[in-house]
Amino acid sequence: MSEPVSRPTALPGYEPMGAAVRSDAERFPALDHGGRERLDALRHHAYAPAWSHACGDLLTDADHTTIAEWARDVPAIAAAATGQPPDWLLAETERLARVVPHLRRLGIRDWADVPTTTRADLARGVADFVPVDVPLDRVVQGTSSGSSGSALVIPWHPVDIAKDLALLDLLLAGVGVQWREDPSRMGLLSVVDQEQAFTYASAMTLRGGQSMSRVSLHPSAWPDDDARRAFLTAVDPQVVTGSALTLQTYAALDLPRSPLALVSGAVDLATPARAHLESAFGAPVLDLYGLREVGPVACETAAGAGHVLVPRRMWVEVVDDSGHPVPDGVPGDLTVSSLENPYLPLLRYRTGDRGALVGTGADRRIVGLEGRSAVVFTAGDGRRVQSVELTQQLQRFGVRAWSVQQDADGAVTARCLGGEGEGLRRALEVLLDRPVAVKQVGDAADLGPGKPRRFASALSTLSTP
Repeated sequence: MSEPVSRPTALPGYEPMGAAVRSDAERFPALDHGGRERLDALRHHAYAPAWSHACGDLLTDADHTTIAEWARDVPAIAAAATGQPPDWLLAETERLARVVPHLRRLGIRDWADVPTTTRADLARGVADFVPVDVPLDRVVQGTSSGSSGSALVIPWHPVDIAKDLALLDLLLAGVGVQWREDPSRMGLLSVVDQEQAFTYASAMTLRGGQSMSRVSLHPSAWPDDDARRAFLTAVDPQVVTGSALTLQTYAALDLPRSPLALVSGAVDLATPARAHLESAFGAPVLDLYGLREVGPVACETAAGAGHVLVPRRMWVEVVDDSGHPVPDGVPGDLTVSSLENPYLPLLRYRTGDRGALVGTGADRRIVGLEGRSAVVFTAGDGRRVQSVELTQQLQRFGVRAWSVQQDADGAVTARCLGGEGEGLRRALEVLLDRPVAVKQVGDAADLGPGKPRRFASALSTLSTP
């Protein structure tokens, strides 16, 4: 049976996966002796935080070969990108029309029949989007609880997840960063800033067993500030990923060592925030746009340059309110068809974000991206509470979709589809130190069109030093 995990917000699509009940041999089939020693040292580091989870990449040697072949071949797909559906997508649509229950029920015959899909469709039943002809022996479940849309449990394949690590290597090379394996440094550090968070020490078998981890920068996660500083300095990560807000917190620690690069994701990266990070670390900052449902979509490497579509088996279009494609340069709803995940191939999936497409081939990019903004709620005692902490409570009490808003006077209203309202109300009031009104709705559509904005606060700011 698979267990729930979540992918890091800054790098949609990659987190080594595995359950706390698995043995290390099951979590890391391809980890060598040196990698196991480094992992053990990281887990028991003198200044390490208290790890709350255990994860492994589940990759075999054969998987490594598959990923290497993929990394070699996908750039050619990107180089052929145009405003028309590619041949490989048209061919695969014919197969999916026969084996995906949702498409079969709609009577889809070919690409011309495919309607757009929303997160609300997945929320009604993810199983309807899983092909019936795919063996499910390697399914691992993960939660999607980002800044917008209904909460989902998504099936992933370990190879699909690990491809994001190979993709990151390609993106870093594109900005002149040689991400070489260095056993003396942590390869990848994912940072959050939450009182409650999945944290773990792990290893990347794709990178010779180099260490990685996910940590919370929140003071409550550490014995004291000195321990936090000592650990982060000692592991000296090569690449640091996180949300725009959390990376600002990381920069404020003023550590003596700098990473090779930073990767911002999950929410919009403001130009001043990017400039501050680049100045603080003397390193490039990648702004990676993507969704848990479809993985990485596009990456911006310089402020205002636009988000270049990443080299994956994915096709992006921009549509109007009725789902019809609009010409290049015209803004509309970003819609993604992604076939990388064999357990969840999605056709014409509306992201809920807006932008316009320009360029061709490897230069095809999204301009004017209007994505998700960082949302911070203000507690009654003045604390900043990130929206992801509200997400944890909402899912804990079984809420399937929601919209939580804080007014200028601090009042909070949570509109929820499903869940145990009274327990949720008490939990949110404890978290926010103020009264919370919980109101039930009858359908996810009642939360707004498309992918509803799940969090909004009139007091929210993304501060930049």
